[in-house]
Amino acid sequence: MKFLHLLSSEASQSITFHCLGDSTYNTKDKSSSTGPVQREDSKPWFIGWNKHISEKDTLLEPNLIQDECKIQDGSWHQSRFFFHTQDSCQLPIIDIQEFSSSLLNYQLHIEIGPVCFL
Repeated sequence: MKFLHLLSSEASQSITFHCLGDSTYNTKDKSSSTGPVQREDSKPWFIGWNKHISEKDTLLEPNLIQDECKIQDGSWHQSRFFFHTQDSCQLPIIDIQEFSSSLLNYQLHIEIGPVCFL
């Protein structure tokens, strides 16, 4: 890994959350009489190779490409995060502190994409 970091000037990686929530078990959620329930949970934290935590306005800030996990209608949805950094030592992502769900029947599958070193 160290060799890849030394030879690379930038890196990218994608992470996808596949989530399924049952809207009949909401507690802290916003519900609408005309549409699906939406969660009001915090965003996950991502921890990079160099142990830095992803935060807004930093080199490890993820781009949120798709944000559907907040929809709780009993169907599977996705939230996609894309990382692109000029500091290749920040990738790969080595740990994820996921958001908590107040739903009893909430299921989550995390798909971690490969890192592309350039």
